[in-house]
Amino acid sequence: MNTILFGILAILSLFIFMNLGKIKASKKQMDRDDRINWGGKRRPNVQQNRDGSKIIEGSAEEVNDETKK
Repeated sequence: MNTILFGILAILSLFIFMNLGKIKASKKQMDRDDRINWGGKRRPNVQQNRDGSKIIEGSAEEVNDETKK
């Protein structure tokens, strides 16, 4: 009995999920300037923070006093 009940519940849930997946976002949600670009082109590895400072991604290298001499 439980198998039939959970089977019907699963089929009903899938049906509702598939029908709700067709709903699109509104124009106001789609045309925001701070929207995340999920599938766009790759940007360079330089990011700018809100305060204007920049973060550059790359490899770190240890600097010793002996290498300066």
